[in-house]
Amino acid sequence: MDLILKKVLRKAVPSKAEKEKVNSIINLSKSILEKQLRKQKVKAEVFVGGSIAKGTWLKGQYDIDLFVRFDGYKDEEIGKILTKVVKKSFRNCVVLHGSRDYCKVNFRGFEIEFIPVLKIKSPNDAKNSMDASLFHVDYVKKKILSNPRLADEIRLFKLFAKAQGVYGAETHISGISGYVSELLVIHFGSFKKLVKNSDKLIPPIYIDIEKHYKNISEIKHSLGKSKLKSPIILIDPVLKTRNAAASLSYKVFSSMLLSLRLFNRKPSPSFFAIKSKSIEDLKEKSRKRGTLFVYKSFKVDFPKEDVFLAKLNKILKRIKSSIEKEGIKVFDYGYLVNKNKIYVYFELETLKLSKVKKHYGPPVWVDSKYFNSFIDKWKKVYVEGTNLVCDIPRKETNVKKIVKKLLEKGLKDV
Repeated sequence: MDLILKKVLRKAVPSKAEKEKVNSIINLSKSILEKQLRKQKVKAEVFVGGSIAKGTWLKGQYDIDLFVRFDGYKDEEIGKILTKVVKKSFRNCVVLHGSRDYCKVNFRGFEIEFIPVLKIKSPNDAKNSMDASLFHVDYVKKKILSNPRLADEIRLFKLFAKAQGVYGAETHISGISGYVSELLVIHFGSFKKLVKNSDKLIPPIYIDIEKHYKNISEIKHSLGKSKLKSPIILIDPVLKTRNAAASLSYKVFSSMLLSLRLFNRKPSPSFFAIKSKSIEDLKEKSRKRGTLFVYKSFKVDFPKEDVFLAKLNKILKRIKSSIEKEGIKVFDYGYLVNKNKIYVYFELETLKLSKVKKHYGPPVWVDSKYFNSFIDKWKKVYVEGTNLVCDIPRKETNVKKIVKKLLEKGLKDV
């Protein structure tokens, strides 16, 4: 395993030239914004956040986050002020809406996000989690300063998580954030130790790195039920009332755990290879499985990808339910994103339908008025479980046509 990790790490660490290029872009964009802040007489400071500030970013993967820290302003006004300043500073500003408005800019080929936060003395004063970002950066940097090897160990876990599709705290992913991946490696001491301990990870898992609480009971009492729904309850070292891993779903955690355990059993560099799926790959997999593959593609221009894909996830669940009501068994379903093109797909286990389908009525003991109405209307009736049931002819028996029609109908709201 050690040789594999060393080999992977060589490809994960940014080169000196790459670091210099990224830093020059950050310094230039930061300088432009600071100049405009002074010109507009806005009392705010700009600092670098995220993995770049902590020194844990991956080669070729630089999400540049510049936080604008407002001093003496109201929570509800800083997003609007930031938007005005960024628009005056950069030509191609895209305004994104969240708990506060923030901005995305493409600057000399680099994508930069400008995020408004409040200047606070303590993380406890944060109006939202972003306000505590500077404290998160400082905490991780201090840990790395005391143990420089941690930066590369974190890189290994981040690359592993990205390759396994479990990275990202966005709603449509519900995976692990950069901060959570950093905290997990800090807790275990290295990526290898995290892997070796994967057999012991049985949810719910309580992790309190800074020992803010005496025991699990105290954690439960302090956080409350709403913050204890995730498989890992990871106490934020700088804000003890926050579960840093609250967005992690059991589904994604299970995928991550499977990958960690398989890597532990048989280590291979392939676990770190980020593979891009194509619709052709999915078609081929379906062909080998002997399932029926139905898909639809469409173009979309989404300024805020997370909101759009979270909505799409809900729509696909409704479509799946509609398909299953037709007596069609869904083997797999989902979507692929290719730039501004979306592929929505359903893989179906049912290849052929019967000429009739079951139509369910009320329980047998329903009031005689409704009982007689059902019998008079459908004539040939039988019982399934406790309900009246009859067979009715299908209007369409072609599985592909039915699913395509339901897809068209369900995606009208997209």
